[in-house]
Amino acid sequence: MEKILSIVWYKVLPPVFGGQKVIAGFNKYLARHHQLVCLCSGNNESGDDHLYKFLPVLPVGKMQFINPLVWRRIKSVAQKEMITHIILEHPYHGFAAIRAQRTTGSRLIIHSHNIESERFKQLGKWWWWLLSKYERWTHRKADLSLFITETDREFAIKHFGLSAEKCLVIPYGIERTLPNENAGTLIRERYKIDKTEKIFLFAGTLDYFPNTEAVRNIVDKVVPCLEKTSLRYKIIVCGRNRFDAFRHLARLSHPGIIMAGEVTDIENYFDAADVFINPVLSGGGIQTKNIDALAHHCPVVCFENMADGIPGEICGSKLLTVTKGNWEQFAELIMQAALHKEQTPDAFFAYFNWENIIRPLSEKIKSL
Repeated sequence: MEKILSIVWYKVLPPVFGGQKVIAGFNKYLARHHQLVCLCSGNNESGDDHLYKFLPVLPVGKMQFINPLVWRRIKSVAQKEMITHIILEHPYHGFAAIRAQRTTGSRLIIHSHNIESERFKQLGKWWWWLLSKYERWTHRKADLSLFITETDREFAIKHFGLSAEKCLVIPYGIERTLPNENAGTLIRERYKIDKTEKIFLFAGTLDYFPNTEAVRNIVDKVVPCLEKTSLRYKIIVCGRNRFDAFRHLARLSHPGIIMAGEVTDIENYFDAADVFINPVLSGGGIQTKNIDALAHHCPVVCFENMADGIPGEICGSKLLTVTKGNWEQFAELIMQAALHKEQTPDAFFAYFNWENIIRPLSEKIKSL
């Protein structure tokens, strides 16, 4: 039987943010089909389901990528556990994973959450081209490359020179849950929001530049457009903000905006919101925050380039998109979305169902 080593270099358990949820869900459901060992950084906490072996022994931080002792640890674990397949989350440990693959004769799979080098190129990092060469080299050494969107898959085939047969789209998965019927009352009481006011929500890691920019866009672009209408509303902004470079967001002030900070019950916010507004303009990969909102039957308004990986035909009228930078229409769609209360279609939940996503991947792994 196949035995998989999942290499996770950062904290994903317990899962709070989109990228963490991707890996946590992916491993949880993959472990239902294969033996799995998760080799991860020491700041991870063991999951509740105990479906797989959990080894939180990697160092915390990015210096682990250039540490020969870490390379040796990865190879040692692969040998000791008699691994047949290695799944590398992100390309950064590519060198170590390839060494382990060669020693054990295992198959190498790269799980790409976005094109990392392109993401850093958009963020203006001068070293993006170095990462691009390393990312390309790592993918070309892999037996299978997994991408969250078709756009990323096509990019990798064209720019990394990958074989289409060795590239597979594995979407961000969700677990369907029942909404909390009391969430609206809970959130309104928590922030003293009147029943006549609509609740608009934005949530994300605020110490990440695209999300930081989105908060400024809410203040500088969205609110001025909404103020031209008679609509009564409150915009709640949730998210982690732990770095000094982004603390200026806390000083943003407007009567219609509530800076809620990092919250522990984000599900209640999704359930309470009338509309999830996503004025993110840049960044790579899929916007998992959009999927999470739709999974809670909350309509989403975003720019067309930020809806990548979410087929419009499965969302009904719940996903509303606008041309990048058209703020007047963005505000109009917010008001339009606030009037509709229908449920997210079943087709959406079928497409993003973890079991439906993992099953074909499992068959592919067996055939490698």
